[in-house]
Amino acid sequence: MSEPADDLDQWTGTRPGVRADRVRPAVRQAMTAAGFAPMDLGDGSNAWYRRSDDGTHALISHNNALDGDPAVKDWIVGQYGERGGFVEVGGLPLARALEGADVLPSPVRPDGSLVEALYPSLQQALDDLG
Repeated sequence: MSEPADDLDQWTGTRPGVRADRVRPAVRQAMTAAGFAPMDLGDGSNAWYRRSDDGTHALISHNNALDGDPAVKDWIVGQYGERGGFVEVGGLPLARALEGADVLPSPVRPDGSLVEALYPSLQQALDDLG
């Protein structure tokens, strides 16, 4: 059986069906400038993906899609461990979701235990986990 991180490598990046060229330029430029690439999550869902140096990865999406109005508070950002755990915040404009990708803590605690939490705001996530 392959490791989860190995499986992730096989389905990240642009593939047929993940059409970032159809994403509005403001969204595409902001996401690529922040180091994100489109990812097919399966079942018709897509997100922007960025791997972190600490063995986690961030996903940002707008209603399980790559595109949406950057000002509308429908974006979700999450940090995910490669062996489990997640910290997610929804109801954000794109700029705050991008900020969240940089500041949300790892879903893996120093003792190896996993965090699995949904938060209504970045500040609540930081207050709770910081």
